[in-house]
Amino acid sequence: MKKKKWIKKGNLIIFPGTSDELIRKGRVALEKKDYDQAVLYLQEALQYPLDEEDDVKMALLLALYESDQYDQALSLCKDMLNQGIGEYFDVLDVYILILMQQKQYEEIYTTLSALMEEKQLPEEKRENFEQLLLLSKKMKESPPVEEKSLFTGSESLRERTIKLMELVNQNIHPYKKDLEELLKDPQTHPFVQTLILNVLKEHGIEQPTEVRKFYFHKQVVPVVLKDTFESEYFQEVIRRLEEQLGQTNPVLLEQARECVKRHFFLLYPFDPEDVSPESWAEASLLLVQSYYEDGLLNEKELGKEISRSLALIKELDEISSPIM
Repeated sequence: MKKKKWIKKGNLIIFPGTSDELIRKGRVALEKKDYDQAVLYLQEALQYPLDEEDDVKMALLLALYESDQYDQALSLCKDMLNQGIGEYFDVLDVYILILMQQKQYEEIYTTLSALMEEKQLPEEKRENFEQLLLLSKKMKESPPVEEKSLFTGSESLRERTIKLMELVNQNIHPYKKDLEELLKDPQTHPFVQTLILNVLKEHGIEQPTEVRKFYFHKQVVPVVLKDTFESEYFQEVIRRLEEQLGQTNPVLLEQARECVKRHFFLLYPFDPEDVSPESWAEASLLLVQSYYEDGLLNEKELGKEISRSLALIKELDEISSPIM
């Protein structure tokens, strides 16, 4: 049997398989969206000689980006691009995305201009990068915008709603930083966050924007977002309810439909995870029916997927929305 080699690190002897275990833990943390922990595991794994260093660095780059450690992510991107580590254009995509987040338009313009001159862009990337090049040129030449605070912190939910609705017909650039910060803060009322996204969409904002809402987190480009009730998931939930109630109980159908619309407005731009539209429709109907039964609902008899749906639906149902 082949003996495993011991690795000496300083005065310490490293057990065989240590790096493999760190990589495994890092990937598990990534899958669980525990990005801070993934960074720690993967950074430690890179202290050892690795056969799959490229893959580990790409995983670390993703973890750094998702955990908002942008300075470290930019540094790693530069190293990977300079050393030819990983798929070049995958790394470049992340690099440009972070530069956009940091508003480093001069660096974006310089990087993409060099690529265009060298004619190194694959055809499938060309159109996107040409648009980014034009956008970065426009942004770096634009005069700095005087930033203003949108809210004082003392407004009611209704007052915030009115202010945001007024922004649809106003110049939003003085308030853009405020709006972006509210989208990144999961403590912001989800109704307000949805209104902000709609305002940014109406104004044709093309820059990637980070959204944190409940336990969801992703980057979106407001101008290309679907409208609030256009997601396939939402439409399938409504279709299921209509199939079940359309002919037998149109009053209950209308109540269930309004309930689902209210919940998906709060969830936007996210859809429920790990549950089917069918289960969500069933859980929504159970909740509406419970209104007529003094809240009586035997959750022990429900399947796991419907129970998960119902848990989030109840959380959404407890969130107040402004009465206009």
